Order: sequence, then structure tokens, then C-alpha cells
Amino acid sequence: MDFVNEKVTVLYGSQTGNAQDVAERIWRESKQYYFVGSVKAMNDYNILELVNEKCVIFVCSTTGQGEEPDNMKFFWKFLLRRNLRNNVLSNLRFAVLGLGDSSYIKFNFAAKRLNKRLLQLGGQVLIPLGLGDDQHDLGYDATVDPWIESLWEELLFVYPLPDNVKPLDKNTIIKPRWSVTSHIENFVNEKNNSSSLYDRMRTSGEFTVTVKDIIKTTNPSHFQDVRLIKLETNGEKYLTGDVIVIRPKNLPEQVKLFQAVLKDNGVNIPGNAIFRISETNPEMPVPAPLQFNVTFQQLCEEYFDLNSIPRRYTFDILAQLTDSETEREKCIEFTTAEGQDDLYNYCNRPRRNIVEVLHDFPHATKNIEKDTLFEILPPIKPREFSIASSYKAHENEVHILLAVVKYKTKLVKQRLGLCSNYLANLKVGDKISATLKKGSFRFPNDKDAYIIMVGPGTGMAPFRNYICEREKEGTADASKLIFFFGCRGHNMDFHCKEDFIRLENENKLNLICAFSRDQDYKIYVQHRIMENGDLLWPMLESKNAYIFIAGNSKNMPKQVREAFIDICKINGGMTLEDATRFIEDMEKNGHYQTETWS
Repeated sequence: MDFVNEKVTVLYGSQTGNAQDVAERIWRESKQYYFVGSVKAMNDYNILELVNEKCVIFVCSTTGQGEEPDNMKFFWKFLLRRNLRNNVLSNLRFAVLGLGDSSYIKFNFAAKRLNKRLLQLGGQVLIPLGLGDDQHDLGYDATVDPWIESLWEELLFVYPLPDNVKPLDKNTIIKPRWSVTSHIENFVNEKNNSSSLYDRMRTSGEFTVTVKDIIKTTNPSHFQDVRLIKLETNGEKYLTGDVIVIRPKNLPEQVKLFQAVLKDNGVNIPGNAIFRISETNPEMPVPAPLQFNVTFQQLCEEYFDLNSIPRRYTFDILAQLTDSETEREKCIEFTTAEGQDDLYNYCNRPRRNIVEVLHDFPHATKNIEKDTLFEILPPIKPREFSIASSYKAHENEVHILLAVVKYKTKLVKQRLGLCSNYLANLKVGDKISATLKKGSFRFPNDKDAYIIMVGPGTGMAPFRNYICEREKEGTADASKLIFFFGCRGHNMDFHCKEDFIRLENENKLNLICAFSRDQDYKIYVQHRIMENGDLLWPMLESKNAYIFIAGNSKNMPKQVREAFIDICKINGGMTLEDATRFIEDMEKNGHYQTETWS
């Protein structure tokens, strides 16, 4: 029989694309239970229809200092209208899944606020708010997978299937999101098959930069390779705290390896094969760069993320494709709750990428069709970098402080970060596309405010931007600008050392360094902060101090926060409770801001 269950709408607010990926997965899986509906960014949804909806699933990430993503801002602003009745959404059942990073104080703040507001407007929650954490060993999946399973259990309880209708088998061959056809042309000269996939679909605000200079900021003997990359612009304007967004390409050797894995397993797709991608459902449109003819080589170089670590959902698909019982059992094991430790040890711990996984599962790989490539391989996501230069001080330039990601795991082959190695392989004169974006830091306009900056390693980037801007304006003053910088050694990885030492000597900056390996015992930025309690407490007590923290999200932000709380206790004579509340109030008022990454 032809049975259609209830309508379920899936809406997302996504900063980097992760929330969109999860929302589309929920929408696809809903077909297994005969639900109908759509999947859209919140800003693309007609919010006036929300009062008529029976069931909506929300997936959203959090940006900056607890803000909602750009493609959710209009939707969220509308929900905050004071003239909305408290029972306006009384007919709505909803569930909210957040994707965040627990190293931020305002962890999943956008999702928490959305969940609370929907309840205030009379909505009925289906299952408790899900809080995905990128800091978990399994990333978001540790929360996302069991949350989605609970969602289907509850939806089938609320909207049960008739006795004669059973859910589609989870191992039913997937129906790809798009239809893909291909043909071969030996000579390609049409505009839409240009050498760059994204150049032909320039977005608003996108511009070309030219590599002007590449300066290594670490000692050749140092284990890490960090570079200051200077990009020449055409006068594009940016502000302190802003970021530059770059979409990387796969390394040539990774492309060759991927194509070899396919070929070795009987999937022969020439690089010059021209793909035509068409939508099969208006609720799953084809992305703009793929709406024209595109070669397989372009897809391999610029679209498919060949460095991606496969997720639990990937093994769902491989289990459907393989004709090997052994492979199927292993794939299914990786998708179960009991198999998550094995999945972690196979994929996440050694950072095994999708190309290596396809090599390990040849019976699934040989059955890959052109359209299923887009289900298995996620698209390359753009990367954001804090700008390390000042628009006013560095005319027609944007600087990036880049740590080149190279490391070893138990796998023999070295692990390489996609974007960092793409940028590291650029040469002077190369041109790449970029966009500018508002960063999460909000520096005050008050030049008399005390600015306390904590930026170990490449975390110094946004502060170099701000300090150079203040110097150019003539307002740089060591009594107002305090910068805590940390690295391993004064002569090893003190990035942009000449700039900061000069500013210190000219009394334009109070530079306080923590060199962790220059003595027999470890010294980190939190130790230097504690040592300078007498200097910092009067600033904090004045209520005109701003604290900015940038760097790795693992331990540093928490330890720095504890150091400032200790200063409030020791120098301010506060109890632990009062000291904690003092820092929390600074956070709420925008006087304590963090920008961290994993």
C-alpha cells in the first residue's frame, strides 16, 4: 500500500556546514519511516508557516560568543518579537539538537536559547535538547547518533505506523540525493568547465588574493612549522577581530591515491569525465558550484573532502553497498552503540581518512556508483583564519599565521591537515579566492579601556591585528595594552618576535611571555597571569577591563579562566563563589571573550 506518515520539517542554522549535514541526514532517514517534509536553512524557511506546522526538528550550531549562525539570524530575530503570543506554537511538537564546543563558556548557547524560546511560545518538546560536543573523542557523533535514534523512537510513538506497514529496512540500498550522469569529452573549452570549480560561481564578497610573501616564524630545528603568509588584496576592508575564509583544495597525491583506489576496485572514472548533477527532489537542491557541468577531476581536487574522517553514517552506506558478509558485519558493528569504541580505534584515533577506508572495504568500493559518491564523500568545507594584520597598518594586505598540520599516528603514512598543507604548498605569485567575515571578538571603541590579551602560539593572530591597528592610530600604550604570549622557546617559536619586541621597547605594549621549555620547569600563560595579579586586579576592579583569549581549546582556556578567578580571590579578597560570579559577569557583559579551536 502507498502510506504517507506525518509531515516533519527539518530546519538548520549552520556555521561551517556540520548542522546542515546532520539536518539532511535526519531528513533522509525520515523516509525510512514514511515521513514527508522538507529540509531548509532557517532563514530560507517561511517563518509565518511555523504556526501551521505539527512537527519541526531544529539543528543549529553556535558561533563566536554564543551567537546564532548567519543563516539563522533572521529566523531567530523574528522569534524574539514581543508581540508573539505565549501560545502561538501550541500545536507544534519540536526537538532541538545543538552542535557546539564545550571549551566555550557559552557551549551550545544558540540551541539552548532556541529550545527555551520555543517552549515559551507554547511548543511541546518531543525529546530533551541534544548537545553535541566537538571536544568528544567521537566528535558530534557521540551525541548526534543516540539523539537521532531517540527521535525516531518518539516520533513513531507519537505518529505510529499502521500494523500492516513496517519501517523500511535500514540496509535497503540508499536512494542518492541527486541524479548523476556523465560523458567523455576529449577537449573541453566551455566556460563552465574552467580549471576552478568555485571561480565560476563567485559568491558575493568573494575576491582574489595573491601570495606576496611566506615567512617561516619557527626555528628550522623546531618540531612545528608555522608560517606568516602575506596575501596581497585590492584594498578590501576588514576590521579588528575579523577572519578570512579560504576554501582549500586536495593535495595532488591524495587525488591520485583516491582515483587509484577506485580504479583498483573496478570503478573506472576518467578525470575528464563530465558530470551533470540534477536534483531528484526540490527539497534537496544541487549546490551552486555543481549546477553546471563539472569534470571528475574538478570534483576530486576541489569538491570531495578526501581527508575527511568517516562518520558512523558512512558505514551505514558501505554496509548497503558491499556484497561481502564480512565487510557488512564490520560496517554494521561500527554503526551500533556497542561498536563505538571499535569505530573510534579504527577511524578517529589513527585519523583514518575516507580514501583509506575505501581501500579497506574493496567489496563495498567496487559497487560505488557516480551518484553514491556524493553520499560517501562530504564536500570540502571552507576554513576560517583569524587575520593577523591590520587593514590600516598593512595596506592592501591580509596576513595569516599558519601552523602546518603534520603528525604521525599508528598508521605508517603521515597525517596531513587539508587546508594548512594546501596553503603551505602555495608559492609567491599564486592566486586564491577568499572572503572576509566578521570575527567573534568584539573589541571596545574606548581607547582608555584596559585590554588584556592571552594568545599562546598562533592564538596571537587576532591580537597582532588589534595591536598594530592601535599603533597605526597612535593609541598604543603599554599601560592599556597587555599581551600574554606563550610558546615553547624564545628562539624556537616566538612568532613575529621582532614586531612585539619593538612595540614593547617603544612602550606601546606590555608584553609578558611564557616560554614553557626555556627552563627546567614548565611555565605557561596562566602562570604569568597569576604572577601579575597586582598589575591585573586594579584593571579588573575598575570595571573597564576587557579580557580576550585565543588559542587551542584543549586545556588553556579553562586554566586561564581559573587563573583570573584566583586573582579575584587572592588580590580582590573574594570568596570562590564571588570570584567565579565576577568573571561570569564579565562574560555576560562582553568583557571576557574567547576564540578557540581544536
